[in-house]
Amino acid sequence: MTDTSPIWATNIIHTCMGVQTDEKVLIVVDEPLSFVRDALQAEAIKAHPAELWSYTIPDAARPLSEYPSRMQDLMGQVDVAIRFLAAVDPVKESSIHIPILGAVRESKVRYGFGSYIDQGILDNELSADYQGIADLTMALVDWLDGRESVHITTPLGTDLRLSVAGREWQADTGVIRGQGVFGNLPAGEAYVAPIEDSAEGILVIDKSLPGFPLSEPVRLVFDKGRVTHVQGGAGAAHLQELIAEGERKPNGEWSRVIGELGIGTNPKARLQGNLMTDEKVAGTIHIAIGRNMLFGGENQAPIHEDGVVGQPTVRVEGELLIDGGQYLLDT
Repeated sequence: MTDTSPIWATNIIHTCMGVQTDEKVLIVVDEPLSFVRDALQAEAIKAHPAELWSYTIPDAARPLSEYPSRMQDLMGQVDVAIRFLAAVDPVKESSIHIPILGAVRESKVRYGFGSYIDQGILDNELSADYQGIADLTMALVDWLDGRESVHITTPLGTDLRLSVAGREWQADTGVIRGQGVFGNLPAGEAYVAPIEDSAEGILVIDKSLPGFPLSEPVRLVFDKGRVTHVQGGAGAAHLQELIAEGERKPNGEWSRVIGELGIGTNPKARLQGNLMTDEKVAGTIHIAIGRNMLFGGENQAPIHEDGVVGQPTVRVEGELLIDGGQYLLDT
């Protein structure tokens, strides 16, 4: 019989999560992704797991204020957990994953998760060559390790300097191994938490903001790590609303502070106003303001908002790493 498993299913179960014989596996989806659950279950069976659980979050239960207790209990009992959602309420559900990630770090589970998943993401970003993505991402992280100063420019006017001194670069390769670890699916970026008061200059975001493809660039001015000015039509208004919402919450004073520098490494990722894909696009960078405590920073903001930038030129300690979106790194 011919194996008709989609590439994305074999990628997720075998390349990304590395499901092994006799492991316990949990697959979590929301109601629109029941077909994803079925395909992943069929592929996971081929690895001969000791136990294979699935949990479907029904539409009637949304929006969630927290993940169901039964699902959380199961995550504490398995070796591998996979969670995909077709939709997330950007206001009511945006932070429910944070306690889960903290619990994962204290457990034996390895956890892969993705939001806003649709057929296009399955067929493109999640069907990419994840070993190739891992090779490029790790080469970037190895090259960047121990370096301190970063200078970013673009044809549209970005001229931003920041420090990553003492901060550890993270590799989002999509190849998730070990215990107490987690990663995005789709994947493909190297990222770091910059020193919170270090960003100085101008950032022009020309590709997308969270859930918002840009028809007009958004110009941010950073002073001592904080955004002091936001300009640029509807995209600027959207970002200012997100910032204002964050500032009304506990630790809101951190909402304007730089939180992340990331470099996309997925050659099949597409720009579509979905940060799950946009920030992974090879040849782009992204800068976020807000929370970064989960990956080595000190920013305690209640928000984390990314802006994707095209055609970047990136110099690290004066050495050219990316020239107009082209990597100058041998892998």
